[in-house]
Amino acid sequence: MAISTISRSLGTALIAAALAFGGAHDAYSQATGGGTTGGGTTGGTTGGTTGGATGGGTTTGSSTGVTVSGNSPHSYESSANSMVATPSGYATRAIVNNITAARDECAGYDPVYRIDCLSQRLRDVADHMPRGEAYDQAQRIISKASRDLEGIQASNVDHDAPTQRSRANPRLKGTRTFSAIKRENLDRAMEQAKQVIEEAETQLLRATENSDKRASHYQQIAVALGSTKVLLRSA
Repeated sequence: MAISTISRSLGTALIAAALAFGGAHDAYSQATGGGTTGGGTTGGTTGGTTGGATGGGTTTGSSTGVTVSGNSPHSYESSANSMVATPSGYATRAIVNNITAARDECAGYDPVYRIDCLSQRLRDVADHMPRGEAYDQAQRIISKASRDLEGIQASNVDHDAPTQRSRANPRLKGTRTFSAIKRENLDRAMEQAKQVIEEAETQLLRATENSDKRASHYQQIAVALGSTKVLLRSA
């Protein structure tokens, strides 16, 4: 009787230990972004949250965070506080796509609103760029271009004209309100804005002179930024 009781107790203990081990394994897998199978499409709580928030794309787990491919402007961010040391194709394409989305949105407005639109959307692009050595210079250049465009806007604003509310942008979804430039000042303001973009292009290309790793990435960003000059025509 005593032996039977001991056997049952031992069996119960072994089952409890196995269950505890399984739970620990799952917890470890989630902590390292591997899911319960060690390589699922969603890694841990962060991966699941990001996949839901972006509304699509594929989420892969890693020990440092997540990488999401899809239409989100955040698709190049491995985590909120990550510092990126080396440019990547994913991050660069996301930046280029965000600039393109800004250009396409602003093109849909009357020319008097385009400088303010471009200024604000380039600020959005800069705010969404990953932090760290890889893109710091590009982020500063784009931020400066945004501020310079803002200065042109402020010097020529038409306080009597109605404002323009931003329309749907598939990548830069923040709602913005754009002010008009005085139509009689538009030609001069557009020329000044064009010079701002050209200067930013040049700075992006020069920023790669001492870094082969950044060269092709910054060139792609420069080309995308240069494409926004199509907006800066008064008619």
